[in-house]
Parts: sequence; C-alpha cells; structure tokens
Amino acid sequence: MRTDRQPTVTVETFPPRKGYPAREVPLREGMTLEDLMEILQLPPDTEAVIVNSVYVRPDYRLKNGDQVRVIPFISGG
Repeated sequence: MRTDRQPTVTVETFPPRKGYPAREVPLREGMTLEDLMEILQLPPDTEAVIVNSVYVRPDYRLKNGDQVRVIPFISGG
C-alpha cells in the first residue's frame, strides 16, 4: 500500500499545558531536534526536550513518527 502522506513528528508538552496542544509537525529532510526547537519557539520555562522517552542531543536527526515531549521546569516547596 502506497501513501503520499508527508512525514511528521508529534510534539506535546508533558504534563499537558493550556495553550500548547499536542500537534504534528511536518518533518523536513535532515531536520534535527534543534531545528524543531527553533521552529516551535518553546515556552521560556522549558526544562528538557525528550524524543521517544529518551534524552537526546540537539543534533539528533528526527525520524518520521518520533514522539517529542517538551517538559517545563517544575518547582515546588
């Protein structure tokens, strides 16, 4: 079965945050995590970004179907 669907990565915040819904982002040839972070203009309180539940370097080359989670800084007392 052939599909002409454009490759994408899914991006979501964890935990889910108002104003930042989960979404699919088109994947360009050779796109890195750093490229994606620039495109998304992440919230200023971002603590970490993980791909497929693993911490990766900003030069990680994204693959079709990758799950990217943006984790905000959390403080408590």
